Amino acid sequence: MTDNYRGITISPVISKIFEMVIMQLFDDLLTSDPLQFGFKQNSSCNHALFTLKTVINHHVANNATINICALDISKAFDRVDHFALLQLLMDKNISKKFIGVLLDWLTKSFVCVRWGSALSFWYCITAGVRQGGILSPLLFALYMDPLIMRLRALGIGCKLFDKYYGCLLYADDILLMSHTVNAMQRMLAVCDQFAQEFDLKFNGSKSVAMRIGSRYNVTCAPFILSGAELKYVHEVKYLGVYLVAANHFKTSISHTKIKFFRVFNCIYSRSKAASSEIVTVELLKAYCLPFLLYASESISLSASQLYSLNNCINRAVHKIFGIRNAESINDVRRFVGLEDVAKLVENRRLKFIDRLIVSGKHVDLCSAAVHNFS
Repeated sequence: MTDNYRGITISPVISKIFEMVIMQLFDDLLTSDPLQFGFKQNSSCNHALFTLKTVINHHVANNATINICALDISKAFDRVDHFALLQLLMDKNISKKFIGVLLDWLTKSFVCVRWGSALSFWYCITAGVRQGGILSPLLFALYMDPLIMRLRALGIGCKLFDKYYGCLLYADDILLMSHTVNAMQRMLAVCDQFAQEFDLKFNGSKSVAMRIGSRYNVTCAPFILSGAELKYVHEVKYLGVYLVAANHFKTSISHTKIKFFRVFNCIYSRSKAASSEIVTVELLKAYCLPFLLYASESISLSASQLYSLNNCINRAVHKIFGIRNAESINDVRRFVGLEDVAKLVENRRLKFIDRLIVSGKHVDLCSAAVHNFS
């Protein structure tokens, strides 16, 4: 049970101010690889998922079957080696004064554990970056950079227009993609070597494999990571989206619908006392729709999936207003501003693509997406 708990550091205000000042002064130097999508301005889960979808669609359209491995690092933030991190900062030619200040700060960090009203003794942190710290995400992203560079230097894995996309990272969420089983095993060997050198540990029981393409259901040799076989699964959860093993890029919405109804039923049971349907509708818009529309702009939803998601809203409206007729439900939705899910998704998708084009950072992905769509 203890593996399900993570300590969150509650830092003093002066420590947070110190971290914010450091981040503002050296933000341009504390940059990580483009394949690390976490903790960056103008980069999000949607960018990582859009990259994943575009790369898979491109290769599947050329009759390839993509091997995917989703890797889990046990307590990644807590295992960061301070001196390995400082060495990486020196390799980036960051000011020695900054590195000296950071070293002094890391070696003088003391914490205690609070459980209820009880406090433990104080002890010094000898490894890891603070979960909940302002600088921690940037430092951890830099710590994972050598893995991306080694995989890119290996030269195997998925590419798009000769640009490497064999691994996608969002903090410690790692996704590997390759055309062949042999190439994937070589990539996993690189991950193993990286983990040994940087004092990280891959969780073999939570790391899984999956295949997407025309040969997705063909039995293949097992992948080995840290001495354990990776289990082949039908579904992989990546950044809150469930990928499905199929002959094309496909996602499951069953978990999305469960979350939507769980939150809606909770809101509905507590908002009945207000005796106002409009209040319940506004709460639905604020707290339920985000679950229903999460990542919809970056993944491809089929017409049947859009219809199913739209029906979730219809059922919610039926429960709020007590109406059954489809025409009446549509009239109520127009009156309260609950648009059709397909229209909401299309608007979000257009805005997302527009931001991608304006940023100019993902021109190759946008070109491949248009080519695959055509």
